[in-house]
Amino acid sequence: MPTYITLPSVNSLRRTVAWLGFALLTSFPAFPEGNVVSDEGRASELLLKLLSGDTPDEQWSLAEKVFEGLPPKIALPVLFPQIAKGVPFGESYAAYNCYDPLQDHKVPGWGESCVVNWLWCKQLACLHRRAEVSKVLLELWAHPISYSGQMALLNGLCASVDAESRIAALFGDTTADIRLRTEAAVCLLGQDENRYHRAVVAFAQQVPIRFTQPGPMPYPVNLRRILFDELARHRYSGIDPAVVRIGFTLLLDETERRQKANKSGAKVSYYGEFIYANALNAYLGTKFVPDQKQRICTGTEGNERCWHSTVVNAIDWWSKHQREYAD
Repeated sequence: MPTYITLPSVNSLRRTVAWLGFALLTSFPAFPEGNVVSDEGRASELLLKLLSGDTPDEQWSLAEKVFEGLPPKIALPVLFPQIAKGVPFGESYAAYNCYDPLQDHKVPGWGESCVVNWLWCKQLACLHRRAEVSKVLLELWAHPISYSGQMALLNGLCASVDAESRIAALFGDTTADIRLRTEAAVCLLGQDENRYHRAVVAFAQQVPIRFTQPGPMPYPVNLRRILFDELARHRYSGIDPAVVRIGFTLLLDETERRQKANKSGAKVSYYGEFIYANALNAYLGTKFVPDQKQRICTGTEGNERCWHSTVVNAIDWWSKHQREYAD
């Protein structure tokens, strides 16, 4: 009777190779997916090599390949404390993404944030690991460490049905950071617009138009615009008069800001107002935006004239139809 030999799966072989490389870099014995606590300790040592500007290029490249091969249950908890620190000046991690990690990691300060973000995003972007990644992020949810940590978990779980109840609880928590509640609202609209539309509209009407983010270099963000953009984009329940009112409130606020700036001698473009007028045009199905082939939209100043015309058309329309959309 012939003897059959069962070969290990491709994934199993990949994990074994990854951990063997891990052992060479960390001077620890390799045990593929062994004790989680000890494995996280080894992964932490590996991460230190990746964050150090003194690691030679060849070692860094090998360390990066090994870290990328780690399972999410090991890699994400090791990366998360670094992610939870946030990035300098309160910028988003997208602003700190690496162009060339092998060289970028050598830049003091910025290089560390860049590499951590790059490794974190690679873990989250791996589609065949999505279920495992979501499970780990849900486990981390109980201990978000900081605002930055909570935002990273929220972004990572935004589309996860398994996280819906936790995202909804965060959205409904009036003591939570308003930026987190805004992001949670965006996630809920993406998951079930019909179910959460009314609650998000009520929230959007209350949030400030401009919110100055805390930090050493504070900068304003328009939370109401973020919510309006999402509400206007998810138009599954038809045109909501409240969404229209929110849009025109933002448009008229932007108009007032431009007019004040012009009085002080500054020349401000109509583009800021155009953004809202164009979104309202799409939401309402109107014709605020001129045909790009018209003479008004051509020439060196064509864009500015086109934006101005769109804004004028929108405000004129609102002056005639505002009562139809009254509360």
